[in-house]
Amino acid sequence: MTSPPVRVHLHYAMTGTYPLRLVDLLFLDDSVLLVEYDYLTGFDLATAGADRRAASFAETLESEGLAAARAAAEREQRIDYDDLDRIVVYGGGAVAREKVVLDRTDAAPIRVRVHGDVDVDALCGALESTVASEDTAVDRHAGVGVGDRFRRLCGISR
Repeated sequence: MTSPPVRVHLHYAMTGTYPLRLVDLLFLDDSVLLVEYDYLTGFDLATAGADRRAASFAETLESEGLAAARAAAEREQRIDYDDLDRIVVYGGGAVAREKVVLDRTDAAPIRVRVHGDVDVDALCGALESTVASEDTAVDRHAGVGVGDRFRRLCGISR
């Protein structure tokens, strides 16, 4: 059985608090796979361990294919586009990294910060063409994408 083609590969992102989890988002024809392939500590971040692990995962995906990359992952989560209201991409600005939010219909959103190089315009265009036949919107916003809880804590209004 052949693996479905990866239409968009968002490489080298992180999610969670502590420990951080190293993830890639793989956008397929009908769904997105959030592939988690490592936990990170402060030591990993200080010694470029995250860079090496992300590069190794990308190399596995490129040279051996999706099935091998999935087998190398610690866990994965598949979200059908039917279960996504929208994908929100924040540009990050001068003070933060880019952020992608998978805003799900019946579950909490999934948020990742992108630590790899990403062209936000190209990413949004590729995502729009990938989900064009679905009811999933792709929104782009400037800024860092802080949540309502953080805004309330800091007294920031929308």
